[in-house]
Amino acid sequence: MKTTSTALTSIPGTPKTLALGITAIVATLALSSCSALGIESKYDKRTSHDFTTGAEGKEKGTLPLWVPDEASDIKEMVRTTGNERILRLDYSGALPETCTKISVAGKPSVNELTAGLNHEEPRDANGLADMVQQQYQIPLLSADWWPTGQESRATHLCGKWWVSTVGEKVYAFAPEEKSIAEHVLTEQANIQQAEK
Repeated sequence: MKTTSTALTSIPGTPKTLALGITAIVATLALSSCSALGIESKYDKRTSHDFTTGAEGKEKGTLPLWVPDEASDIKEMVRTTGNERILRLDYSGALPETCTKISVAGKPSVNELTAGLNHEEPRDANGLADMVQQQYQIPLLSADWWPTGQESRATHLCGKWWVSTVGEKVYAFAPEEKSIAEHVLTEQANIQQAEK
């Protein structure tokens, strides 16, 4: 299992946000020793990608279509047993017109999430409502290039992706389904128990 380090920074927000942030940090630490304990994850299998340009990543069918071709130094972490993805790229231009600004940074409304999902995968209203309801809106993936709590700074939705810009860095997070996230958290808790 590939492990990554997580930069520990302050976690802004409510006690719920703090608790979820701590859970993510503990989960990252727990995963770092799963191979040593002989425990293999069933729900938290992951892979990472590095691309020189957005065009290269899209040509390989990996990056989402909204990533500009001119973007560079692209890093992506993907849960292969689910839907969650985190992405970082260098880009100094404007986000594509298909990306829409959200009203409150880091807190897209149900209507905004629904519109984003509908743009990416058009469905009937009930199907979209179910997809929004099933999103686990805190990243469980981590990488040394992903600042803790970056999703709380999202200013745009590009389809299902929560996107924020810091200088010439663009960060994006695609949420996991709650059912997968619950299994991942349970596995991580079991790994932590096995370490004791």
